Amino acid sequence: MLRGSVAPTLTVALVHHPVLDRRGDEIASTVDHFDVMDASRLSLTYPLRRIYVVNPVPAQRALVERLIAHGNAAADRDEARGAFSKTAWAPDLETVVGEHEDELGVAPTVVATSARASGRDLGFGTVRRRLHDGEAMLLLVGKAWGLAPRVLEQADVRLEPIDAGTGFNHLSVRSALAILLDRLLAPA
Repeated sequence: MLRGSVAPTLTVALVHHPVLDRRGDEIASTVDHFDVMDASRLSLTYPLRRIYVVNPVPAQRALVERLIAHGNAAADRDEARGAFSKTAWAPDLETVVGEHEDELGVAPTVVATSARASGRDLGFGTVRRRLHDGEAMLLLVGKAWGLAPRVLEQADVRLEPIDAGTGFNHLSVRSALAILLDRLLAPA
């Protein structure tokens, strides 16, 4: 935590709808069990409020709930694994924001991510300071080829893309999420 700051309130949405396919069409992507398991482990490592897997498809909900149950059962067998109690399914982003408001009494600042830069991107340092100054945030991370344009446009903030100076930044969602959380939440 930054010196003189409060514990951050960060919620993550691993968004499967609305996202884009490789042609730019809006779709609902399928849930990858590795993403759910790895995101759940990140929620044990970093001080996250919750991680939502956002997908409106009923069969995908069943898969997410089965993966969470599996993670919790594994935690019962091996306490070093930790329970996936911070992971939840949601049908859409409106549900995520509504649950956040109901639980904390305040709407989160919605922070969208993209591998493509825009004119409204904020740097990691700025977003990190706001988060550590007590601003409750919801970080949106898109599956497939990224968040749909309407999601990016409706977000309160766009976070700058991950850039390691190589010119390539189309990372797997698991890798991107780990980097994003470390840059926003790791002790200074």
